[in-house]
Amino acid sequence: MNFLRSPNQQDLSWFIDMLTQNRLELNPPYQRKSVWTYKDKQFFLDTVFNNFPCPAVYLQKENTSKGPLYNVVDGKQRLSTVLDFHSGKIRLAKNFGISRLRGQKFTDLSDGDVSDFYNYIFMVEQIRSDVQVDWGEVFQRVNKNQKKLGEQELRHARFDGWLIERAETELSESPLWKRFGVSTSARSRRMKDVEFVSILMLVLLERKFVGFPQDKIDELYAKYDFTFSELPDSEDEIQLDDDVDEFFFGTTKETVTEFNRTFDQCKNFLSKMEDHNNCVTEHKRRITTDLYSLWAAVALEADVIQMQASTVAEKYSNFISQVDDAFALTKDGMPTDNLDKHVQLYFGNSTGAATEVDNRKRRHEALLEFLRQ
Repeated sequence: MNFLRSPNQQDLSWFIDMLTQNRLELNPPYQRKSVWTYKDKQFFLDTVFNNFPCPAVYLQKENTSKGPLYNVVDGKQRLSTVLDFHSGKIRLAKNFGISRLRGQKFTDLSDGDVSDFYNYIFMVEQIRSDVQVDWGEVFQRVNKNQKKLGEQELRHARFDGWLIERAETELSESPLWKRFGVSTSARSRRMKDVEFVSILMLVLLERKFVGFPQDKIDELYAKYDFTFSELPDSEDEIQLDDDVDEFFFGTTKETVTEFNRTFDQCKNFLSKMEDHNNCVTEHKRRITTDLYSLWAAVALEADVIQMQASTVAEKYSNFISQVDDAFALTKDGMPTDNLDKHVQLYFGNSTGAATEVDNRKRRHEALLEFLRQ
């Protein structure tokens, strides 16, 4: 057997001691970046102060010349939350479940509450090995055994805020996405249609190319995991409350209202393009790649959406037809030199790692130059 497992218990103060002694590593190379929301953190602190159980923490024990080092295999978000609260980086919310603790930082706690915090028990499973082990594989195995749903299905189970509700409502109420082929029976079963529409929303919200890798989408879901009624009305209100600033990242009712207006404007523009010559549905073989690029051009470039939708539809259809030709020529082993240079650039960045940001940027630039000709 390659490694040994040692189940045990540790109270919270042990983790604080290990961190103080530089013997707790929260970010080994195989760890994913933390994506817990403000509400996630508050919920877990509520778990601690109510002494509710939580899932086990997995630690890789590594013997070094300076003594044992404990790498966190699973449980980073839980540990980061309590450690950040202990160091004063997090304040308990003003609507915290335990009324006497509302709005408090660690230094505000009574002696009894401090004791309860330090004495909270974690179930811990230590994993060690005297031979070479692929700890990244162990990390993936631990997480895979706990996660049997697809990425978007997990988001559906975890998040209940404005972003996912808006995306799911959009899919159920707007027939355009079925018309475009974004929403099909197969894609809906794994919620890939919701994921794609939410990515289009995020392109507009963030004003940049987003959607890869998956943990980046998780981070943005966490950022927009609020309800509309919770939002401050304007930027002025955000400045009055530090907790609000941390939670909402500068988003207000005004910005969400403006987003809804612009999103509908972009969607209607694409609908008019489709009505003109079926330019989207005639070329939906690579629907997520090409529609993403078209959406980014309309959503991010003011001059494109100010053009006539019929004009953009004609140019886009011509452009994507040539991209289709490039795929066909390459498949037959033929050169693509006679095609428009912008088409060649777009085609060259539509294969391989097509969802990476740099590829999306280059496709965006190529499509824009063609549309502006």
